[in-house]
Amino acid sequence: MRFRSGLRIAALIALALWAVWWTIALVRLELPLAGRMSFAPMFGCDFTSQSDYAARTWSGMADPYGDHRHLFHYPPIVIRLFAWTPYLSSMTALRIWVVVLALLTIAGVAVACETRKELRLEVPPLAVALACVLVTFPVVFALERANFDLITLAAILLALRLERRGGAFAEIAAGVVLSVGPWVKIYPGLIGVALLALRQYRVLLGFLGGGIAIGLAAPAETLRSFEVLRLAIERSRDAPFGPWSHSLSLAWLRIGDAAAQHGIGALARVPSSLAAVAILSPILVWVSWHVYRCQERRRLTYPLLLWVVALGSFVPVIANDYSLVFLPLAMVAIYSLRDSPLVHAAVALLLLPFLPIALPIHPYLLLLFKLGGAFAVGAMLVRRARELGGFAPTPAVAAQGAAVDAGAGGAAAGGGAFSATVKL
Repeated sequence: MRFRSGLRIAALIALALWAVWWTIALVRLELPLAGRMSFAPMFGCDFTSQSDYAARTWSGMADPYGDHRHLFHYPPIVIRLFAWTPYLSSMTALRIWVVVLALLTIAGVAVACETRKELRLEVPPLAVALACVLVTFPVVFALERANFDLITLAAILLALRLERRGGAFAEIAAGVVLSVGPWVKIYPGLIGVALLALRQYRVLLGFLGGGIAIGLAAPAETLRSFEVLRLAIERSRDAPFGPWSHSLSLAWLRIGDAAAQHGIGALARVPSSLAAVAILSPILVWVSWHVYRCQERRRLTYPLLLWVVALGSFVPVIANDYSLVFLPLAMVAIYSLRDSPLVHAAVALLLLPFLPIALPIHPYLLLLFKLGGAFAVGAMLVRRARELGGFAPTPAVAAQGAAVDAGAGGAAAGGGAFSATVKL
């Protein structure tokens, strides 16, 4: 008890320092101590050169896809989502967006802690959970760049609330909200796999239908965004693989180039995206199968959605670590002391790239730590799925379970609230 109280006090102090740190950053528009991190400090550059730039250009009746110096390569829905920025100065809009990103992260942590209660896991103080997430490198990087990956988190949180209202309309609406994610960034498209594993077919229908509708809403702009994206990918192929990246595709390209210089051209002939998908597919299939067969699979909805989004972010050639912000949120939702020693070891190694300071570790080794952390969260999901009932029972097992429930007597009443299915 004394240790728990001390931990809470330490977390509150860390959160206070974090708040002061970011208050100074918002006033100066420069993050203090950012030079000690692994990236070049450019406060708000993704906001000012991408979303805000595109919205202001579009509001001025010009084409944001025409200036290839900016290489704005996101679909038109991103422009519409930031249509509010031209009504403010660029710096005011930037400050507001950074605060929104911080609030979204805090909301994500709060839902993760509620998920732990539903899964009957150890529940840390909220302050401790917040401190563990807010100081991680992906979160700091996301706020410093003022990127918009967390729009997908907002979609997940809203979809959770929509579907819990029940009914076909709410489920389809939840899917439509989730379909925004793949149109903001490509990698959240793996949400469709998660919905299949959860057997949320009406949500999946809304997800597919919403995605088609968004793509067809402004077809000419959508096609131009794809063309600019192709140019951006081509330019990024020559970029060095830095410690701030976790792109398996880019790493494969760099390794293939190095192998070709030593007379080993086989690696270079394998498409990099195909190699990335081949590396990630086994863990994705393994986790999805266990969730699909789990009796109480819907309790895993939130961490599963977070995990597949984080896993998908390893595939694009452009994959900066701010898109890994979903991984610490998923860990807070399902990590447990009863996980295997191998999982604990992977989490410990993940702390190295997640520290908000640069370490003298090779970028490829950091990539392995990040990938190992993602695989560890997948193992946690499998463990939680087994704890929630494992595979769907055969008739004999179901009958045995009914007999056990009948003998439980009053205990069943006490656990009634917990046994209620938590939907998406």
